[in-house]
Amino acid sequence: MSSDIEDLRREIDIVDVISEYLNLERVGSNYRTNCPFHPDRTPSFYVSPSKQIFKCFGCGVGGDAIKFVSLYENISYFEAALEIAKKYGKTLDLKKTSKNERIFIAIDKASDFYRESLLRNEKVAEYLKDRGIDGKTVKKFGLGFAPSSEELVKFLQKDGFLEDYLKTKNLIKLGEKAYRDLFSRRIVIPIRDPKGRVIGFGGRRLKDDNTPKYVNSPDSEVFKKGKNLFAIYESKDYIREDGYAILVEGYFDVLKLFSEGIRNVVAPLGTALTYEQAELLSKYTKKVYILYDGDDAGRKAMKSTIPHLLKAGLEVYPVYLPEGYDPDEFVREFGKESLKELINSSPELFEYLINTARENIKEKTKEFKFYLSFVPDEVKSLALLEEFAIKNKVPRDVLKNYNKSKNLDRTDKTKTNNLRFKEKLLVKGLLLFHPKIDVNKLKLRKEVKDLCINAIEGREDEIPKEILEYKCSNIESIFPKILNEFLNNSEDSKRKNV
Repeated sequence: MSSDIEDLRREIDIVDVISEYLNLERVGSNYRTNCPFHPDRTPSFYVSPSKQIFKCFGCGVGGDAIKFVSLYENISYFEAALEIAKKYGKTLDLKKTSKNERIFIAIDKASDFYRESLLRNEKVAEYLKDRGIDGKTVKKFGLGFAPSSEELVKFLQKDGFLEDYLKTKNLIKLGEKAYRDLFSRRIVIPIRDPKGRVIGFGGRRLKDDNTPKYVNSPDSEVFKKGKNLFAIYESKDYIREDGYAILVEGYFDVLKLFSEGIRNVVAPLGTALTYEQAELLSKYTKKVYILYDGDDAGRKAMKSTIPHLLKAGLEVYPVYLPEGYDPDEFVREFGKESLKELINSSPELFEYLINTARENIKEKTKEFKFYLSFVPDEVKSLALLEEFAIKNKVPRDVLKNYNKSKNLDRTDKTKTNNLRFKEKLLVKGLLLFHPKIDVNKLKLRKEVKDLCINAIEGREDEIPKEILEYKCSNIESIFPKILNEFLNNSEDSKRKNV
């Protein structure tokens, strides 16, 4: 019977496969042994029969049974799949292997390449140590470093995955034999889906220069920024165990808190939180603490995040850091116990609004009505309204005047009939490449300018679906020309007005 790689993975038992190579010792529902991929005095290599994966907590390597054989035998992933299929008496039909499956394998191989590169780079390892990211966290998240683009290309060509990896848009083809890795010379942070598959990357610059601090994988066939959360795979068990999630703004906030032993933490993927991300989080908990930066931008981001969490049926606990602090800086100065105390003492959103309304009744009533309009549970809404009215002596008629149906309906932003073709490409390019430009200096219609600002700030949930899903294979070369055209039009307009 013919099968593809996905079928093969489902049909084989990872414990049987790895037992052919290593002596496994049963520990509870899992198995363990010394890792064959690094010097390992105490067993740090674990195999999970229920998840059908292996993971070494010493060197960070992990994956499925096929990947294990690939690494152990030093052969390609497909060669390992063929070998396992032969051993189990199955015929592997590589023609049936899905396009996305090959892309996932290519991403996984790139992740391994980056991880191995970091192990050889003491300077980058020292940088992470200085940032307070401990070795266990580096290994758990599989952090890596991207050397030259040429090295990555050579590595992917060796096993025939270069063309597959190009579909991720993480690697851009510039010419006949020229390529540019988006993450070149950056720390690479793998992004996993809830199943543990690497689906994309975030890249952090090492030097304070004119380049963007972070670069993120563009949306592709297998990766959607607005539908995934950073660290959801690494954190989900801790979230369930603790009964709540901590939502922070960035990758390094997550990594720093993990290093401090706070592990029920996730973050959006370089953009504002979306409703889809809130829905994903609601599968693992009903309580979320928002731990954003203690500045105006952090407060603004929190205000735009709360409605999505409420619509997803989550209880929201805003945590207000002191002015000018982010989670990393707060922990460095005051310690993790102070952060835990701050989190634990933060009241639920509506409890806070109800109990502090008299301090500024007009403003707090307005804020209460705004957030209440996003609560989907009608019974809960009425109970909260009643409590606010009684405690703060506010007429119920005043409180009932809020537009729940409008705010609960997810706005349809798919219509872009009034946008011209070049305007759509301009917005798409700004969303993908984040060039340093002042949109206000461009001669644009107001609706286009608003979309451009949303694109630059990474607010994908405010971008029409038609633009998000628009595919343009050569946008890297087209976008600079379109941007220059809008810039020149603006300059021409200024000269005419002189």
